[in-house]
Amino acid sequence: MKLLQRALPALLAASVSMAAGAREDLRLPDIGSSAAAIISPDQERQIGEQMLRSLRGANAVADDPLLDEYLAAMGYRLVSHSERPEQPFTFFVVRSEQINAFAAPGGYIGMNTGLIATAENESEVAAVLAHEVAHVTQRHILRAVESMQQVSLPIMLAMLGALIAAQGASSGDAAQAAVIGGSALLQQQQINFTRANEYEADRIGIQILARAGYDPQAMATFFWRMGRATRANTGEGVPEFLRTHPVTATRVSEAKDRATQIARELPQSAPTVAADAGVLALVAPPAATGGRTVALDGVPSMREQAEFARELRALRAAAPPPPNDPGAFLRFRERARVLGADNPGDLVPFYRRAIDAADGDTTAMRYGLALALTRAGQATQSIDVLRPLVAAAPDEIAYALALSEAEDAAGRADLARDRLNALSTRFPAHRAVAIAHAQQLVASGSRQAAATAVERLRPLLATGSEDALLHLTFARACQLAGDEIRAGEAHAEVALLNGRFDDALKQLGDLLRRTDVDYYQRARIEARIAQITPVALEQRRRMLPGQV
Repeated sequence: MKLLQRALPALLAASVSMAAGAREDLRLPDIGSSAAAIISPDQERQIGEQMLRSLRGANAVADDPLLDEYLAAMGYRLVSHSERPEQPFTFFVVRSEQINAFAAPGGYIGMNTGLIATAENESEVAAVLAHEVAHVTQRHILRAVESMQQVSLPIMLAMLGALIAAQGASSGDAAQAAVIGGSALLQQQQINFTRANEYEADRIGIQILARAGYDPQAMATFFWRMGRATRANTGEGVPEFLRTHPVTATRVSEAKDRATQIARELPQSAPTVAADAGVLALVAPPAATGGRTVALDGVPSMREQAEFARELRALRAAAPPPPNDPGAFLRFRERARVLGADNPGDLVPFYRRAIDAADGDTTAMRYGLALALTRAGQATQSIDVLRPLVAAAPDEIAYALALSEAEDAAGRADLARDRLNALSTRFPAHRAVAIAHAQQLVASGSRQAAATAVERLRPLLATGSEDALLHLTFARACQLAGDEIRAGEAHAEVALLNGRFDDALKQLGDLLRRTDVDYYQRARIEARIAQITPVALEQRRRMLPGQV
């Protein structure tokens, strides 16, 4: 697993940078590129989508609604201040203690739990995210693919398949051979973005960061701390982020100078941004714009995209950004630290020492301690830690969900059920609450409770097509409720989201052979098979994993 998590970003970078070394000083204007003739936007999304599914199939993605919600809100806030706010993005958290983040084709951006746990504030995480967003909006990936034509991409895809398949081997030899062979084949010294691209991503990223209301100095600060880690460590001790994003004293200095200059030039206000299911909306104060909302949804035309971008830029100075909540970031960081830990039990003494040594507020540390205790099989102790947190902040969903999880793990299902019922009443549209409530209802083993869970989750499916945890919970609820057709469809979606296309097709095919499938169900299943089949065939052609 660790080998996959560490090698995947390098393989993705390798696919887009091998032939760009001689073009380091070349600026990359958007006009006149023929890169789209080699890989279309749809193909880019397919590559990024399959990468995410392969990672999820290797259990490397932290499919956690609270982490996903926080990262997506931060990501889309940054995207809305970029030069391409219409560009689709998918942000996800990788379960790895390695300090790293990466951008993949199609706007897929992954951030390791290790990097989140290393950051000291939200602006530092946003700085890394803005840097990766800039790689996408400046088309660095696509342009490097153009320079390589069609040589490196198929090699990378084949290697990715071999590497992931090797994770199932009884020894590490197969995976090690895949990495060694790939390093030679793809010229390891050129796996990173070119120096020009890195500096451009820094410059554009700092602009995005400042426009979104974050501290523009955060990128230089984070780079400096990572560079200090490089000097203190050698070999395996070097953070993975520095292997794919080499940091020099010059780069840190230039990032600091840019941030200082941008801070002087930017207006003192910016638009507020809201993100809901991938739909961006800008709302300016009535005094400035009459309360207008600029939104982009559906499948907009090129003209609509351009108009959206123009209105977005025009409103950037209309209203101050929403205030950052340090407490929210600290909860996000500690949750990421625990969920990304190979052995959460090892964090229990870490948190106890941190709490004892702290001079100020220890709320976030106690939250992290409670999560670690629950996952270490010490749920009763976790309850004792969480009860005061919930009493002090009854509206904080993260604490209430953590307490219900601990209560359930401690054998107090009745308390967990009552708590989740209350949460569902107060927060009916909250995804994390709905999923947790449905999971508890299914765990009760009651068919009636499962039917309630089905109805609770059904509205979320329209906006959660890429949410593997949502589909899995829905599948189990449908199965217990007696709706085997819907359960089979949902299980097929889970297989699809884990990169197992053939498995998904087989499950859907089995459903068609049932005698109790009605006309509408059959039409729906056949339509889904028609959508999946071309992608499955392309997957086989590219030698990616997914075969049963």
